[in-house]
Amino acid sequence: YDCDIFAEIVDAATLPTRKILKIAKDYINQGANVIDLGCMPDTKFNHLEEVVKALKSLNIKVSVDSADNEELIRGSQAGADFILSISEKNLEIMNKIKATPILIPSKQADLKSLERIIDIFLKRKKDFFADPILDPIHYGFADSIMRFITIRKKYPEIKIFMGTGNLTELTDCDSSGVNATMMGLVSEL
Repeated sequence: YDCDIFAEIVDAATLPTRKILKIAKDYINQGANVIDLGCMPDTKFNHLEEVVKALKSLNIKVSVDSADNEELIRGSQAGADFILSISEKNLEIMNKIKATPILIPSKQADLKSLERIIDIFLKRKKDFFADPILDPIHYGFADSIMRFITIRKKYPEIKIFMGTGNLTELTDCDSSGVNATMMGLVSEL
């Protein structure tokens, strides 16, 4: 298929490396092609580098998902392929990162801030994915779909990232029907 499917291990910071490898192999067998290591607030991920290197030794693409800039830098330096996320708030760490960043708005629904950072990356000819952020139902879901459409129309050639977990997990609607509908949007956009 033409898209990358990121499968997040949300509690990776609390799991031993062998357990993460077992979960990752299962996700890969189910169709994922990127393992996303979820970092947790107020939880040290002391073995982050070890986990990234272990996954990479199995020829698995890896992303590091953290609100902590140091974890993003550590993950990238260990060989992660992607980092989640970069906005105007932490743009300065890009000089320390080799991984492909997922770009997000500086605050919820701020499409202008996402467009500004996209323009910076396009001007610098740096690889990235743009994520306008999918919001759960009754928290801006319809408007968030429009943001994806707007970004695609304005930037027809860029790569877009859609974190469907904000819908399926936060709305408690993880089903094959909802996932098929979301993959339909991914495919069209």
